[in-house]
Amino acid sequence: MTLRLALLAFLLATAAHSADDAPSLVKYRQTVMKSIGAHMTAMSLVVKKRVTRRTQLAAHAESIHALSGDIATLFPQGTDSTKVATAALPAVWSQPDKFAAAAKALERESAKLAEVARGTDAAAFDVQFTKVSDACNSCHKTFRERESE
Repeated sequence: MTLRLALLAFLLATAAHSADDAPSLVKYRQTVMKSIGAHMTAMSLVVKKRVTRRTQLAAHAESIHALSGDIATLFPQGTDSTKVATAALPAVWSQPDKFAAAAKALERESAKLAEVARGTDAAAFDVQFTKVSDACNSCHKTFRERESE
């Protein structure tokens, strides 16, 4: 009976691990990144004073912070452009420590943004938003293929 349970556990673990096929994982990470981008776009409209609605800034900031927590784990070996269509550059995998540090910078700066967003200091929010935007841009400059214009 113990051998059967061990075999069943092994099979379930193998099945769970193989569920993350490369194309699906890349689609998932692209969706996460687009979601972060959508939150950044919404906040930028407020920061640039094109929209006066500041009431949802905390929700946007908290969403970015929540999504940024495991970005580096969304880029495992086998999900590079030699395997699937992705804008991630080879540097993601050839410089994993640098990539992880860039992802950590977004997590750190977005945590500060979420904290500031819970307050009422609009100027402090705008300054911290720029720091989050800079973290995104810095990472994209090194680790993401430029979009065609």
